[in-house]
Amino acid sequence: MQQLPLSLGGLGPPSFDNYLAPAGSLVAHRLRRIAHAPAATRLLLSGPAGVGKSHLLMACCEEARAHGHTALYCPLPSGAGMLAEGVAVELLAIDALDAACGDREVEFLVFSAINRQHDARHGLLLASSRPPADFELPDLRSRLAAAEQLPLDPPDDDTRVAILLHRAARAGLPLEPAAAQWLLRNTSRALPDLVTTLARLDRESLARGRRITVPLLREVLLDEVRLRGPGE
Repeated sequence: MQQLPLSLGGLGPPSFDNYLAPAGSLVAHRLRRIAHAPAATRLLLSGPAGVGKSHLLMACCEEARAHGHTALYCPLPSGAGMLAEGVAVELLAIDALDAACGDREVEFLVFSAINRQHDARHGLLLASSRPPADFELPDLRSRLAAAEQLPLDPPDDDTRVAILLHRAARAGLPLEPAAAQWLLRNTSRALPDLVTTLARLDRESLARGRRITVPLLREVLLDEVRLRGPGE
């Protein structure tokens, strides 16, 4: 069984500890309970790209393994082969389900995986930016519609900055608030891109022996910002 790796330098892999939940959100709490006891769960995380679906699925799998359960994170389309192998785990997390939308072969692999997990009374997590009605296979639409639904909303700018500062603080990175705000104004606003840029800045700050400040950001990123345009 191949577990797809994720490396973000000093930021470390996604976990519940480095996930900053929006005020009043109980999604992380619900997923943590699933990680501790994944049996017979079928849950669908929905929302547009960049709202934290992948982070939460990977964090849940890591937490489940820490509690002695077998777990597999399976992003599509690259993870379709793992589904075809008929993997048997206590918690299966299928990410980017929208990548299967319209591909009847991959949709059938997902449908079969849902049935296997159900028959074994094992847990299943799904994440998609497309609603169940968009999928072609009627049986898959039915299975997805019957899952517990947890929608995630896009973060506002203040939340994006807070998430960057939280990730940096958990990793012990010297990120100043003004630098986080500069990143949001001048680079991609998508959270995955912001976190990847932060990991790169971590390496640059270590190499130069400097804190992650606005002057350092200008030195490292300004040429890229000029080529792309602020905020693109």
